[in-house]
Amino acid sequence: MRKLTLIYILEYYDVPQILTAKDATGTNYLCTMFRQTDEIYLYLGVQISEARLMAFIGGQLDLRNIYLYPEVDNALYLVEARQESLEAKTLLQPQEIVEEMLPETGYFYDANDLADDAAPATDTYQLEVPAHDRDTFSTLISRMGWHASALRKTIRKVAAL
Repeated sequence: MRKLTLIYILEYYDVPQILTAKDATGTNYLCTMFRQTDEIYLYLGVQISEARLMAFIGGQLDLRNIYLYPEVDNALYLVEARQESLEAKTLLQPQEIVEEMLPETGYFYDANDLADDAAPATDTYQLEVPAHDRDTFSTLISRMGWHASALRKTIRKVAAL
């Protein structure tokens, strides 16, 4: 059993449908709900690298293929969510995965596809990065999902002053 910490809810319909989490060692998990009862939500979870997770969030990877073709062996888990806990309970072998657990083919995440035309939640960040360290700044903004090209142009203009 691995205790997980919720990071993001990517899809929400009455309850979280797709979410990301991390374990104590910082390993990322992408979890898709496949069954719920009154007290427990069951998710199929897969360990996933930061790069592959960002590719999914960027709409470049099919959700089903992430589960069918994990990056490493022994990466699939039965994840249980209860009131205040999220746990990767059971390591699953590929032959234990049944169709009911898998998402449909052709699902590509679209961050712009918000339910009920709701405005996206925004956060404000203040970062202090030395002006000469453009690589670190570019990496930070890329990982946060911002469009780095426009910010790089702004950095170049400021640096030229």
